[in-house]
Amino acid sequence: MKQLNIKKGGSKSRPTGIFERIRHRYAARDKSQNIIFGIYFILFLLFSVFSVYPMFWCVINSMKTLEEYFEGSLALPERFTLVNYANVFRVFEIAGQDYWVMLFNSFWQAFGSCFLNVGASVLIAYPIARYNFPGKKLLYGIIIFRITIPIIGSAASEYKLFRTLGMIDNPLSFWMAWVSGFDFTALVLYGYFSGISKTYSEAAFIDGANRLQVFFYAVLPQAMPCIVALYINQVIAKWNDYTTPQLYLRSYPNLAYGLYEFDGMSLFVEGGKPVYFASIILTAIPPIVLYSAGQKLMLENMSIGGIKG
Repeated sequence: MKQLNIKKGGSKSRPTGIFERIRHRYAARDKSQNIIFGIYFILFLLFSVFSVYPMFWCVINSMKTLEEYFEGSLALPERFTLVNYANVFRVFEIAGQDYWVMLFNSFWQAFGSCFLNVGASVLIAYPIARYNFPGKKLLYGIIIFRITIPIIGSAASEYKLFRTLGMIDNPLSFWMAWVSGFDFTALVLYGYFSGISKTYSEAAFIDGANRLQVFFYAVLPQAMPCIVALYINQVIAKWNDYTTPQLYLRSYPNLAYGLYEFDGMSLFVEGGKPVYFASIILTAIPPIVLYSAGQKLMLENMSIGGIKG
């Protein structure tokens, strides 16, 4: 009984507050470790400020009047207003652009082409990573060679080819230029498929599954977090791309191209720059929603494991 009292009296109470827990966690570290941690923390704060501040500045200026913007773009508005968001669609029409048409073009150009490209990359990377067949090293070499070519050089040759074939301003040329499968996405998937254990695949073969069933029910569920992450990354890149529509789809402008055109004439339309900033915020909403949904999907697939159903 005396020993129990001594143990109970000698035990330390656990910290309850968040700052107390942080201080308790790093109290045992020596001075050099605390200095290194402090440097990392300061650098993290600096990078966070540099990353978040431009978007914060854009949101603040989108809620100002034109007079308040010219008085000081760094100051907070006297009264926050959402009028600029309501004027985005009307100002785009005055500028000769249809916001809803460009939004539709952005969706099929970004979501559709990236879906096909990631799907093609999966079909190319999976057999190279999991099976041995003649020409395997050649296909892998094509992937490496494809991603080492400068984008400017390949874009010039592709444009000349499509112009010779009379396919400029044709959606088919956009699909052919973007949906190849032999790109960095295939290289990442090759490494991911190579790292997946073959235990599930061998067990499925023993149970009588064919190669397609092994792929869809044993391997693909394990690769879904990587596939979803690559898809989201490609969609965001294509959503913000305005050079490709300028080259191949001049009659199908997307929102990125519309914002590029609107930026040059924003000082000459009603509302000016604050309306332009509001259009930027509206354009950024779909990728944010996609990222939130994709993050949930990645976590669900990571918890599922290798076998579904």
